[in-house]
This record gives sequence, structure tokens and C-alpha cells, in this order.
Amino acid sequence: MSFSLAQVLLFVAIYLALLFAVAHLADRGIIPRRITHHPATYVLSLGVFAGAMATNGVVEVAHRYGYNFIIYYLGVVVLFVFSTLLLIPLLRLSRVYQLTSLADMLSFRFRDNRVGAAVTLAMCIALLPLLALQIQAVGDSIHLITGNTGMPAQGGVHHRSVAALTCLVILVFAMLFGARNLSSQARNEGLVVAVAFQSLVKLVAMLALMAVAIFGVFGGYGEMQQWLHDSPLAQAQLLHRMPIENTHALILVFFAGGVCMPHAFHMLFAENMESRDLRVATWGLPMYLMLLSLPVLPVAWAGMQLGSPIPMEYAGIAIGRYLDAPMVSAAALLATLSAASATIVVATLALANMCLNHLILPLGVFRLSQDSDIYRHLRWLRRGLITVLILAGYLFYVSLENRQSLVELAWVAFSGTLQFLPGVVATPYWPNANRRGLLAGLCGGLGFWVLAVMLPVTRGYMPEFAQLWLPEVFNSDDLWSIATMLALAINVALFVVVSLLSPTTEEERVAAEVCSMDDLSRPVRQLLSLANAGEFTELLSPALGERTARAEVERALEELQFTPQESRPYALRRLLRRIEANLSGLLGPAVAHNIIERCIPIQAGGNEDINLIERFLDASQTQFTGLAADLDALRRRYRETLDTLPVGICSMGADGEMLMWNRAMQTMTGIRAGEVLGSLVTTLPAPWGALMAQFSAGDSDTLLREEVASPQGQCWISLHRSTTAEGDTMILVEDITDFERMEEELLHSERLASIGRLAAGVAHEIGNPVTAIACLAQNLEYAEDPAEVSATAEDILRQTERVTRIVESLVNFSHAGSQAESLELKPCNLADCVDEAIHLLCLDREARQVRFENLCDREMLVLADSQRLLQVFVNLLGNARDACGDDGHITARAYPRDNRVLVDVEDNGHGIPPHLHSQVFEPFFTTKDPGSGTGLGLALVYSIMDDLGGAVQLSSPLQAAPNPGTRFSLDLASASYGDDFEL
Repeated sequence: MSFSLAQVLLFVAIYLALLFAVAHLADRGIIPRRITHHPATYVLSLGVFAGAMATNGVVEVAHRYGYNFIIYYLGVVVLFVFSTLLLIPLLRLSRVYQLTSLADMLSFRFRDNRVGAAVTLAMCIALLPLLALQIQAVGDSIHLITGNTGMPAQGGVHHRSVAALTCLVILVFAMLFGARNLSSQARNEGLVVAVAFQSLVKLVAMLALMAVAIFGVFGGYGEMQQWLHDSPLAQAQLLHRMPIENTHALILVFFAGGVCMPHAFHMLFAENMESRDLRVATWGLPMYLMLLSLPVLPVAWAGMQLGSPIPMEYAGIAIGRYLDAPMVSAAALLATLSAASATIVVATLALANMCLNHLILPLGVFRLSQDSDIYRHLRWLRRGLITVLILAGYLFYVSLENRQSLVELAWVAFSGTLQFLPGVVATPYWPNANRRGLLAGLCGGLGFWVLAVMLPVTRGYMPEFAQLWLPEVFNSDDLWSIATMLALAINVALFVVVSLLSPTTEEERVAAEVCSMDDLSRPVRQLLSLANAGEFTELLSPALGERTARAEVERALEELQFTPQESRPYALRRLLRRIEANLSGLLGPAVAHNIIERCIPIQAGGNEDINLIERFLDASQTQFTGLAADLDALRRRYRETLDTLPVGICSMGADGEMLMWNRAMQTMTGIRAGEVLGSLVTTLPAPWGALMAQFSAGDSDTLLREEVASPQGQCWISLHRSTTAEGDTMILVEDITDFERMEEELLHSERLASIGRLAAGVAHEIGNPVTAIACLAQNLEYAEDPAEVSATAEDILRQTERVTRIVESLVNFSHAGSQAESLELKPCNLADCVDEAIHLLCLDREARQVRFENLCDREMLVLADSQRLLQVFVNLLGNARDACGDDGHITARAYPRDNRVLVDVEDNGHGIPPHLHSQVFEPFFTTKDPGSGTGLGLALVYSIMDDLGGAVQLSSPLQAAPNPGTRFSLDLASASYGDDFEL
């Protein structure tokens, strides 16, 4: 019993309608997400690789070569078992840069749209036999299931019309569920679920055929074993040994098909959302293929046992006819239809995207900037290309006139796609490869393949050069494999030689580093001339149109969770990459790269993007091993060390972009690292932005003391700077607030101690005039002469003024030790200040008596705080007195220089050794005997001179022993009356 043509068409329509329903339910979200995004769904969708060759052609291979049929599955299994070597790197690259096809990847790697165009054209030619194979399998199956025993070329129904009708339904499905998304990189939920469903149906149908073959044809497993033992033909088939060179060629061909075939590449990378899914596929797909391979030999043996005139590719239909079981024939047709329709849909969708991105758009046929709705036109262009490709496959099938078997067509298609394998392998592993080498290799290899493989198989035409020597050198069974390997050898040789002999461009070198296995260590920090994210829309509008540019920028901002006001350089670089990646999925990498390069101004230069490297490494799910793991652990340890140091550390690039901001900086400034990293130093909150920018641009590498506002209040910091060879600047920020406060307290204590040391002299000085006043007051009681009274009163007033002057000097000196009052700069008479300091020192009767000499000009004025300047001279003159002997002589002289005044305080004491010069201004350092000094006097001088905007220098010895002497030189701003301001 057989089906009528109407019944078969109804069956096909019902099955394809079921596919429509599954795809529609998945797109609408009715099928739960836990199913549509389950790794098993992704694994089953990869079953698209096993087209009609896996359900029909491989049965013929098993009939010819016995167990050698497993080679068809073995190539793909090897590819997935060793996925970390090729698939994982390609998946990472395709997900980061939205590469959805082999042409996208190769044009991105070699930075030339000519590469993408050449790959697209070559792939379209190579895949015509594969599309014809699927259509022929469906057409022949329908022809046979309707009761015909011979092949269509020998008569029968109009199977071509049926095949055309089937192609039309498949075309509608591809247009509705394959080309509905705006971007080719967006996941087609309905398509993925439908293809997974077809793979499941295909597997169930094949397993059902196996059960029927074993129990229906042979009567059971034992009977089948007995038949194999008794059948010489079956034994010869099982013992048939394929030549080793053919075995190697087939494994390599099917290995390449698993990654180079457009439909396999599309399902592997374009429709893959998670890297974990590919890891599941490394064992899931081999398991699926193993299950799919189980029915092959039983079905082939059943076909051999029946001896049916029906070709072995359609042994399932022959079994159904022998058993008079239409449902068995329907299962065979269902397996064929599932396999063929899935391959046609996905292959034409992938080829349509390649043609659109690398042939239509780069040629300017579609004017982007003038179109009001790019997305709608792109969608219809993609649908039109799918129509053209399915029509081309059908016409190629018609032109063959059933002269070739399914196996022959499969071998032609797979051997053609093998020629793209060198470029795929070179993408992550050979940085020296260039576009000239790739194009030369493809032209040579594909040219030889067309002449030696495609034309002889599909057209029965063999070029004269092949007729002369190939049949004589190799027998006919080896001709296909030898020609395939020769084509690959020509391809590889030209690729390597031309790449080595021709120069590699800078763009190719950068792309090679991006595509290499260690690309995370080499991203470059591009310098953009944009102020904020909103400027992207304006810059992209001339190329995309304002509406599309705004939509793409908003889409990228939403994906990155940025605002249109975002201005951080790092964030703008991430936005630029995201926009280019999205445009790559929409228009192809070549057009997207050209638009970005033409519209977005990128400054020359830039070092490695440290922020991006750190983010990628920290977020990476890769489990490093060996040396890579050790290096990553070392990186993390040093990063943690820098982050936890109690000293603030920050670094910035040559363009002022902040690259590092550790925890101490966060505590000190109250600014989180996330708010700083990637920003320009000038955008930091006050006062840090201006301070860091000014310090990094200054000449000095050290700023010893700077008062700033912090979350804890006013604080003092010191800055130290170092610059790398690449121009990056590292700044160390030390919080010295506690040290400063302690130093102030100690210096104030030193001032009070100085006052205490003067107390005895002050008491003695005040005692003399007080005694005189008392005597004069007693004499005044007895004075009667008005003149005598007046003279006595004048004496009392003079003594009172003397006491007042002594007290005022002491009060002024004590006020100089107070830090509560603000520093008040005004013109001060230098000579008067020195006189008062000498007067205060002379009040100490216990000190060594030396000769002070004030040689300063009485008219010379300096801009200073008189009380602070008094403290300076008291300390300098006091130290000079302590350093002198009994014949001590101390002089103070001043002279002008430009707008400054230089004051020298010299003594003829024992001097200061040169090796101690760098320490004398440090707190608590003293050369005096224990108990004779605190070592804070000169530290106080240095601090006061710094506050006054001046400087102090030391020179010693001045002459030879025994009295080498010492000179302290003060540098102060000159002034005149009227110059009065406050710091």
C-alpha cells in the first residue's frame, strides 16, 4: 500500500504547520523559557548539521563501506570533544563582536570587506550541492512513497513540482521565523526551538526505523545476527576496509563541516546565548550523533536483505513497502523532511545574512543615510535574499537531473567548505596571517576544487589536465579524496607563502591580537574627542539617519545601563564598542567598522586599556590552569596589596584618565572607586580634581604639605609622583594630618619652653625698674619743689615705659607661638624685628654673653607676620649664641635681590658638619648635649618660613677651624607700606 500524492502533500503540510506552531509558540513566550533556553534545546538545534545526509545518504555509505560510515559522525565528534581548541575561542570572539557568520569572522580578522565578499560568494557556490541534496532527498522520497519504484529520471510523477511546493513552504517558514529580527545577531527563539524539535523528530523516526528493521524485517536481534553470519555480502561489507588516505580525508572534511558550514556556524555561534551551552554541547552533541548513528547499519542491512530496486538512500521507504506498512514509509519521509527542511532554512538564513552584510550593503545599493526606516528594509532585503538562495538551490537541483546520488552531492559540498578551514584556524592561532595570503589560498584551493571535484561530479565534466594524469596516478575510488586533499594543500601553501612574503597592515596586526587567545591582555585605550554619550547620535546621524542613530545609541546605553549624560572616557569607549557590535549584527562587521571609523573621531595613540583588562579578567568565567593560573593569582595578589595599603594610591593615563583608585583614596576623599575609574582627572570633585591635575602637570615630583578638605574635616597630605615610560602617572597620597597636629603641638611646647627660659631674665629686668620706681615714689613724698616733683615723675614714667617694653616683648613672643590666629602678612621693618629678638635674648642672664650686631638697613621692609618673623630670629640667633664660644660674634645683615630680600644670620661658632645638613631641619634632631635642647627650633624656623612664602638655607662651615662658623640665609618677599593682605 502506498500513499497518494494528495495524502503525501497533506502530510507534509501538517508537519510543516506543526513546525509553524512550535516556532510561533516559542516566539510568543508560550513555551516556557526553561525549555527554550535549556542547554538541551541548544544541543538539539545543533542537529541541523545532520541533514538529509544523516538520514538518507549515510545509509548508502554504510552499504558501501560498512562500519566506516561512522566517519561521518566522527569528524564532528572530534570537533566538539576538543572544542576548547577552536570552538570556545571562536564563540568568545563572536559573542564579544557580534560575528554571526564565517564571512563576518574572517572579514573582522583580516579587516577587509573583500575577504567577506570572497568568502560569501565562494560559500554560496560550495553550498549549492548541499541545498540540492536536501531538495533531492525530499523530492525523491515523495516520488517513491507515492508508489513509484524507479528513480524520477526513469519516469514517475512530477516530483519536481512537489519539491518546488515543499521549497515554497520552507521559504515561508524561513521568512517568518528566520528573518523577523532586526539584527542578525538576535536569537531567533522560534527558529531554534523549531530546529531542535525537528532534530528530536528526526531521531525518533530513525530509531523507529531501526526497531522495524530489526523486528519487522529480520524477526528479532538474534535472527539479524544469524543473517549477518550467513550472508557473504554482509560479511564482505563489514570487512571492507577504506583506504587510510580516504579515512583521513573524510574525517578532516566532516570536521571542517562542523564549523565552516554556514548553518552549523549559525547555530553554534549566532544562536548561542551562553558559553555554558557550548560546554554542554561538547558531550551532548556527540551523544545525540551516537544515537542517530545506531539505526544506520540495521536499516542498511534490512535494505540489503530485501534486495529492493529502491536506492539504498531510501531504505526506510523500501522497508515500509516490503512490510506493507505505510506508517513506516511515513516515518522515513518524516526523518528526511525534518532533516532537509531544517538544513535549508538555517543554511539559507545564514547565507542571506552573509550576502546582505558583505555584498549588498558594502556596494552602496542600500542607502542608509537616506532611508526613513532602515530596520524594515533590512528585514525585507534579508527575506528577498532567502528567496533567491532557495530558488538557486532548487534550480541547481533541477539542472542535475538526478544524475548524482546524495552521497556524491554531500562529498562535493563538504569538500568545498573544507577550503575555509585554514582561515578559521588562523583566526585565533596565527597572528602573521594576512588578507593577501587568505585570498590567494582561497582562490587557489577553491579553483582547483571546482575543476577537479565539483565539475566532474555535478556536470560530468573533467578538465583536460585532470584527464591526462589523475586517472593514471590514482584509481577512481581515490580520485575524490586525493583531489580534495590537493585542493587543501594548494590552499594552505598559498596562504602560508603569500602571508610570509607580503606585509601585514597595522589594522590586521591589531585584529590578530584581538582574535588571539590572550586578547584580554591587549585591548587599547582609544582616545575619543567626545564630551558625553549624547554626541554619538549627532555624529552617527549622517551615516545612519537621525532616527536610526538615536535608536542604536539608546539601545547601547540601555544595554550598558549608562545615561545620555555619561562623560567618563572609559564608559564612552565601552559605548563605542557596544554600538559597533550592535551595528555589526545589523549591517555586518565591515560596514559597521567603516561607519564607526568614518563618523567617530578617535585620536591617535593610547596604551593598553587597564580598566577593560581588569574588568574582563575579574568577570571571566575561564578557569585558568598552569602558568596562566599562576600569573592571574599573582595579578590578583598585587592588585589586592595595592588596594589595601594604608597609603592612598591613584594612577592616570597620559590623557588624564583615572586608572586606579585604592581603598585608602576612597577613605581619604570620600569618593568611591566606581565613580572615579575611567573618568578624567579634571572631573573629580573639588578640591581633588584641581589638585591632582595641577600636581601631575607640575615640574616637582613631591608636594610635602598641602591642606585640603576631607569627609573627616580639614586634613594635610603629602603627594609623591612617578611617571612610567608609557606616560602614565602614579601618585602616592599620604595623610599626614596626625603628624602635622603632633608637630604643631610639639612646636608650641617648644615656644612655651623658650618663654620659660626667658622668665628669669625678664624677672631680673623688671626688678630693677620696679625698685627704682619705689625709691622715686618715696622721694616724691618729701619733695616740695614743683620742679623736683616734675623731674621725679618723669623718672617714674621712664622706668614704667621700660617695664612696659619688657612685658610687651615677652607678650609678643608668646603670641608668636599661638596657631589660633590667622597668618597676617604686612610690611615689617626688618631691622626693628632683629633688634627686638636681640633684646629678648639678652634678657636671659644665664646664657653665654656674646656680641650681637644688627647690620640690616633701617629702611628695609619685608612682607611677613611680625610675630612669626620674631620667632624665626629668636631661634636662629639663640642657636647661633649656643654654638659660639666666649668670643662669640653674631651678625645679621640683609640685602635686596629683585623683588626679594635675603637675610644672613652668621656666627663664628663650631659649625655644622656637611653630612648633617639634610637633617638639621627635621623635628627632634639636635647636635646639643642631652637635656640642652629639643631639636625643634630649626624645624619651627622651616615651618614658619614656609608659611610666610619664604625659604631658609644653611651654609657651613664658612671658614677653616677653629671657628668655622655657620650661616642661615632667609629669603623673604620685599614690601613697602601699603602692601597689606591676609592668608
